[in-house]
Amino acid sequence: MGQLEDMQVFVRIVEAGSITKAAGQLNLAKSAVSKRLSDLESRLGSKLINRTTRTSSLTEAGHQYYQRVQLLLGEVDSLNGDIAR
Repeated sequence: MGQLEDMQVFVRIVEAGSITKAAGQLNLAKSAVSKRLSDLESRLGSKLINRTTRTSSLTEAGHQYYQRVQLLLGEVDSLNGDIAR
Protein backbone atom coordinates (compact mmCIF):
# COMPACT_ATOMS: atom_id res chain seq x y z
CA MET A 1 0.00 0.00 0.00
CA GLY A 2 1.08 3.56 -0.64
CA GLN A 3 0.46 6.91 0.94
CA LEU A 4 -3.03 7.25 -0.53
CA GLU A 5 -4.04 3.96 1.04
CA ASP A 6 -2.49 5.05 4.34
CA MET A 7 -4.64 8.17 4.18
CA GLN A 8 -7.73 6.03 3.62
CA VAL A 9 -6.83 3.87 6.62
CA PHE A 10 -6.30 7.00 8.74
CA VAL A 11 -9.74 8.33 7.78
CA ARG A 12 -11.31 4.98 8.61
CA ILE A 13 -9.64 4.97 12.05
CA VAL A 14 -10.95 8.46 12.78
CA GLU A 15 -14.46 7.71 11.55
CA ALA A 16 -14.65 4.31 13.27
CA GLY A 17 -13.37 5.78 16.52
CA SER A 18 -10.63 3.22 17.10
CA ILE A 19 -7.97 1.14 15.43
CA THR A 20 -9.79 -2.03 16.47
CA LYS A 21 -13.08 -0.98 14.88
CA ALA A 22 -11.32 0.26 11.75
CA ALA A 23 -9.47 -3.04 11.44
CA GLY A 24 -12.77 -4.91 11.59
CA GLN A 25 -14.35 -2.66 8.96
CA LEU A 26 -11.30 -3.00 6.69
CA ASN A 27 -11.08 -6.75 7.30
CA LEU A 28 -7.44 -6.34 8.34
CA ALA A 29 -5.51 -7.35 11.43
CA LYS A 30 -5.41 -4.70 14.15
CA SER A 31 -1.61 -4.83 14.03
CA ALA A 32 -1.64 -4.09 10.28
CA VAL A 33 -3.87 -1.03 10.75
CA SER A 34 -1.73 0.20 13.64
CA LYS A 35 1.40 -0.26 11.51
CA ARG A 36 -0.12 1.73 8.63
CA LEU A 37 -0.90 4.58 11.03
CA SER A 38 2.60 4.47 12.48
CA ASP A 39 4.10 4.47 8.96
CA LEU A 40 1.99 7.50 8.00
CA GLU A 41 2.97 9.36 11.16
CA SER A 42 6.64 8.54 10.53
CA ARG A 43 6.40 9.73 6.93
CA LEU A 44 4.79 12.99 8.07
CA GLY A 45 7.05 13.43 11.09
CA SER A 46 4.02 14.22 13.21
CA LYS A 47 1.77 12.36 15.63
CA LEU A 48 -1.80 12.27 14.29
CA ILE A 49 -3.54 10.26 17.00
CA ASN A 50 -2.77 10.09 20.71
CA ARG A 51 -3.43 6.52 21.70
CA THR A 52 -3.37 4.54 24.91
CA THR A 53 -4.65 1.05 25.65
CA ARG A 54 -8.08 2.48 26.43
CA THR A 55 -8.58 5.65 24.38
CA SER A 56 -7.47 7.50 21.31
CA SER A 57 -7.89 11.12 20.29
CA LEU A 58 -6.80 13.28 17.40
CA THR A 59 -3.90 15.62 17.92
CA GLU A 60 -4.22 19.13 16.53
CA ALA A 61 -2.11 18.01 13.56
CA GLY A 62 -4.35 14.96 13.19
CA HIS A 63 -7.46 17.11 13.13
CA GLN A 64 -6.02 19.36 10.42
CA TYR A 65 -4.75 16.38 8.44
CA TYR A 66 -8.14 14.64 8.66
CA GLN A 67 -9.98 17.68 7.29
CA ARG A 68 -7.61 18.07 4.35
CA VAL A 69 -7.39 14.35 3.60
CA GLN A 70 -11.19 14.13 3.41
CA LEU A 71 -11.15 16.82 0.71
CA LEU A 72 -8.30 15.15 -1.14
CA LEU A 73 -9.88 11.69 -1.09
CA GLY A 74 -13.17 13.22 -2.26
CA GLU A 75 -11.35 14.76 -5.21
CA VAL A 76 -9.68 11.44 -6.03
CA ASP A 77 -13.05 9.66 -5.98
CA SER A 78 -14.56 12.37 -8.18
CA LEU A 79 -11.68 12.17 -10.64
CA ASN A 80 -11.91 8.40 -10.83
CA GLY A 81 -15.65 8.63 -11.41
CA ASP A 82 -15.20 11.20 -14.18
CA ILE A 83 -12.61 9.12 -15.97
CA ALA A 84 -14.52 5.84 -15.59
CA ARG A 85 -17.54 7.23 -17.47
